Amino acid sequence: MVPVYVALVALAVPAIVTNTYAGMTAVDPDVKDAARGQGMRGHQVLFQVELPLALPLIMTGLRLALIQVVATATIAAYVSFGGLGRYVFDGLAQRDLVQVLGGAVLVAVVAVALDLLLSTLQRFLFRHRTA
Repeated sequence: MVPVYVALVALAVPAIVTNTYAGMTAVDPDVKDAARGQGMRGHQVLFQVELPLALPLIMTGLRLALIQVVATATIAAYVSFGGLGRYVFDGLAQRDLVQVLGGAVLVAVVAVALDLLLSTLQRFLFRHRTA
């Protein structure tokens, strides 16, 4: 299973890193300067100002990565690792389109459910902020 995990992690990393970078660079330099003016040191500015302001974009990167990994994990069934992809590949092998469609719908439902769960968590965590 190690090659499957490596592939899925490799798939998730770009979305997480890209959104983390975007979130950190989107922090207003004046806010960081004001924090330094209040006497904060470098690590305090990072953890008390920059990360909290960048966290919504970081969470978005995690949501995107999760959806990509869930949707792509079905390919693991191709190399006999089971999961919901098993329905898709078994259906293809047996030419059972109902089974293929059922597997695809299950994967989509799991991806949407996880996205809704993380979206709700994100709204709960950042409810004090106004858009």
